[in-house]
Amino acid sequence: MKMKLQGLWAVVMREVNYAIHDTDILIIALVMPMFYAFFYGSLYWQKGEHDVPVVIVDLDHSVTSKTLIRQLDAHQYIHISEELPDLGTAKERLEKFDAQGVVFIPQKFEASLKSGKGADIKLYLNTTRFLVSNDINKGVNEVVQTVAAGIRVRYFQMQGYSFEQAKELMEPLHIEIKPMFNTTETYGDFLIPALLALILQQTLLMSIAETFAKERETKTLGKLFTLSNNSIWGLMNGKGAFYFILFAAYSFFFFTVDFSIFKIPFRGNPFALTALTILFLLAVIYLGVFIASFFKRKIIALQVLAFTSYPIFLSSGYSWPMQAMPLPLQTLAQFYPITPFLAGYTRIAQMGAAWGDVTKELLHLFILVVIGFIASHWRMKVVIQKEFV
Repeated sequence: MKMKLQGLWAVVMREVNYAIHDTDILIIALVMPMFYAFFYGSLYWQKGEHDVPVVIVDLDHSVTSKTLIRQLDAHQYIHISEELPDLGTAKERLEKFDAQGVVFIPQKFEASLKSGKGADIKLYLNTTRFLVSNDINKGVNEVVQTVAAGIRVRYFQMQGYSFEQAKELMEPLHIEIKPMFNTTETYGDFLIPALLALILQQTLLMSIAETFAKERETKTLGKLFTLSNNSIWGLMNGKGAFYFILFAAYSFFFFTVDFSIFKIPFRGNPFALTALTILFLLAVIYLGVFIASFFKRKIIALQVLAFTSYPIFLSSGYSWPMQAMPLPLQTLAQFYPITPFLAGYTRIAQMGAAWGDVTKELLHLFILVVIGFIASHWRMKVVIQKEFV
């Protein structure tokens, strides 16, 4: 055991020197995580959209329609950029992306409401940008419901009902919606934590792949095996230990400093997140060793892993429900460390989960660590045997 630990330490010290003097590894392991963390986070600094341009076509020109337009413009999601005379011109603005929505107010709008009849408002949305269109739709509906409620209450009061009776008649059944976790319902609070996790996984994968692929490219893997006292365990974990410590520090920085800078709430148990992160990093390291064992050139390993960033994230079940994906993709996604990590990470950070709430994700990651270690150990044994032949 003492020989193994001595070999592991010798590999660790060699890896530190290796990383510092290799420009590619230095950039991937030391520069990219911090750069991407702040760059991606800054894109969502505002977290949500405000004042999305919307045009109005008002054929009624009544006091009620003018009130509705003012209230629409006052909504945080909506900015009334123009009032146009006809729907054709308004649709041209939509097609040219000068506006993201059109609100059409028909003739006799006010008269219909005052008589107690219904009135239709047409909302045309540019749904090619569905997140933006959802914000406009939400804003318009909130304003229209508020204005319509006031008109209905006044109508019933004119019929002789009291204010309280008018309110009940206006809305005999109503629903009160209470967001539980992402209470601000913003893109930033949803995306930034996932992007930070993706940065950790992909830069760590690329770092591990680059350093092992370089050993094969320079034909020094055999020498490294000798340095580790002929221990595959010492070789793998010696090289991996440096990156584990480095990326554990990044994780701590992301979950404290970045969360603070970008005002991302953290509601759960920090020790549960620590355990989840440790297993996540180990699973990524062993996956990286296994993948790297198939490459003999650094550039090829880098190109392949860089290509996997978006497919892995999109199929992880975070941006799109896992159950809505084809079964083969669901199965494949279970082998990505980021899949259980994001599930547990979201529960802890945003939903206030404790140990017992993320047992499934911790077990999933532990299984990936065991599978990854066995698979990478076997592959390195095969590769080293070839190196000595």
